[in-house]
Amino acid sequence: MTLDPLFSPTIGTLAEANEVLVSVGHYLGPSRRGSLAWIDDYGCMVWGNPTSRRLPTGRWLELIRWGLKGIPNGGSQQFAAFRRWALDNLPNVTTFVSYSDPSAGHTGALYRACNWTWAPTWHRLRPPPTGQGEWTAGKRQAPKDRWVFALRPDPDRAGLVEVKDSALVRRGIPTYREFVGQT
Repeated sequence: MTLDPLFSPTIGTLAEANEVLVSVGHYLGPSRRGSLAWIDDYGCMVWGNPTSRRLPTGRWLELIRWGLKGIPNGGSQQFAAFRRWALDNLPNVTTFVSYSDPSAGHTGALYRACNWTWAPTWHRLRPPPTGQGEWTAGKRQAPKDRWVFALRPDPDRAGLVEVKDSALVRRGIPTYREFVGQT
């Protein structure tokens, strides 16, 4: 089944997006935060300000939840439609950022299919001995993979997401590299 990528998406409320997230069985469940909800036939995307204090608000958006209904290629078609909409309607936004959880089986394949760039955090490259903390008693968090999508040029982007650790560089561990022409 192929849907028209321009089929009337909705800019909805967080409550409406949470209904979709519950219906598709998103592993994190509903979101408690988000300022923009994109809802369409493929599922929903919940966006908000980045949670990392190192990342700017206003010109960066964080994809907080991505709940898909399981339609083949639905995620890439949904993101392509959202990207077109964002270019027309969010003139100040330069960058999207999101995180995938390898411990939940998320490999980042969808981000790669949508031309996002892997931008590892320091915690991902060199996990601290204390772990990532516990959000649920008795269950330590695993390091997440960070993904970045360059919507428009941003002279600060590479410096904000690049891991500056000389020991990692000497060992040849990759860090974020911005690709010319990604936007």
